[in-house]
Amino acid sequence: MEKFFRGNDGADTLFGSNGDDVIIDFAGNDWIDSRAGTDRAFGGAGNDRVLGGAGNDQVYGEEGSDYLSGDNGRDKPRVAGEDNDYLSGGAGDDVLFVGDGRDWLKGGEGGDMFVFQFHNPARGSHNPMPGVFPKQGPDPDISTILDFDPAQDTFAFDAAGLYNDGFGANFINHASVQSGYPVDTFYSGAASGAKGEHVVVITDQSFASGSAAARAISGEAVGDIIVYHDFKTHTANLAYVTSANSVDELIHLSDVHSVGNLANLHLTASDFTFV
Repeated sequence: MEKFFRGNDGADTLFGSNGDDVIIDFAGNDWIDSRAGTDRAFGGAGNDRVLGGAGNDQVYGEEGSDYLSGDNGRDKPRVAGEDNDYLSGGAGDDVLFVGDGRDWLKGGEGGDMFVFQFHNPARGSHNPMPGVFPKQGPDPDISTILDFDPAQDTFAFDAAGLYNDGFGANFINHASVQSGYPVDTFYSGAASGAKGEHVVVITDQSFASGSAAARAISGEAVGDIIVYHDFKTHTANLAYVTSANSVDELIHLSDVHSVGNLANLHLTASDFTFV
């Protein structure tokens, strides 16, 4: 049976149990940690920090500029094996962390940042809410961003040795200047035109896998990011190069059903930052 926790209109610190919880706050700049279990946490109005903890969680920032994680937060060890979460930022400029397992992330209104801490996401156990969110492919370790808008949203990659690392951050630093800045080299266009840029967006053909996309470009190196259209999942995917023609898949971008849709996003270097 779920336990219920309620805050008030002030700045609250709320902790859940290690079971299944519903945590509701109404206003104020709050800290909510749901801890273990299958939880639902609502930040309410204000600039909130909401952590889902271990388990399959639903985390809602609601109004305000919120910091949301389905896991234990950036400074704690990763949670693997059971963690499939839904994060919803709501109105405001939110930071949403892509964790292990199969997560679904929706930034909502405002300029949102989607942060990747690990390029090799661990598998989740199952879909905690079957029929509610799309599977987007057969791999239980690939998450989905439901509403990426390049006009106001950004991807951020937590690079080892750059500024203040999160726990186990394992991206390679390709920031143009310093933490928070865009990637230093960027290319968008036909696969044949890529020449070793650190972020490559392929806009002329679709692929069956990230490795096939890596084979279609030249000069890729460990740490590069490839964005391509997958004709099996009908999504745009981000992948991280681990060795020649081999990648770790990072994320699906839903509602990008064709190569033309990907080209029409008009992604630029400013959409890819390193922190």
